Amino acid sequence: MVDRSNIYNKINFTSLEPTWFNAFFQLIVENRDHEELPERLSKLAVISFNYDRCIEHFLHSSFQNYYGISSEQATALMSNLEIYHPYGTVGALPWVSQAQRIDYGGAPHSQQLLELSNNIRTFTEGTDAKSSDIVAIRNVIQTAKRVVFLGFAFHQLNLELLYERPSAPRSARACPVYATAVGISESDAHIIRNELHTVGGHELNQIFLRRDLKSGDLFREHWRSLSLG
Repeated sequence: MVDRSNIYNKINFTSLEPTWFNAFFQLIVENRDHEELPERLSKLAVISFNYDRCIEHFLHSSFQNYYGISSEQATALMSNLEIYHPYGTVGALPWVSQAQRIDYGGAPHSQQLLELSNNIRTFTEGTDAKSSDIVAIRNVIQTAKRVVFLGFAFHQLNLELLYERPSAPRSARACPVYATAVGISESDAHIIRNELHTVGGHELNQIFLRRDLKSGDLFREHWRSLSLG
């Protein structure tokens, strides 16, 4: 959150250096001027099961801070990145839309709170092809060259949202999966690997389920594999 009472205030980026946000941002900007970023961003997609807008808020501010560009230029860059929230969000950031907008960390009044609550979806609503992005989300997953799960926990309902269960086993595809699994037992990790193989069609030897790494460490450990070129 940034105190907007002073136009010179900005995110405390130093405090975020150990986080996966910073590692993800470094992958995005690695060896690229901001004029070259649209092509790179167009090859990425983020599927966030959280209601918050943390990643959007962070990236929009980081582009401005790192490249010394305006908010409008950062907004133009962000338009190249696909971001999906299967269960909705708590509202639109001001630079995204003027409809149902609320600043990051903003305090809504009672009527606004009721309006913003309409943006939250249940699982059933999130998997309704007529009122959600589930078709686009599943297409992103099925056509991805690499998939990264961060703090996902692999709850069955969320896996079903990402992968439509096939009537027959999927053909294995060359799409590596990198995932954090801190706190997940080895036996459960084994079940998750098999699920990603049978439902997602991922080759077992290309599923890197790391029970020993948190999100930021996952990026650092697999930096070359995750590099965007």
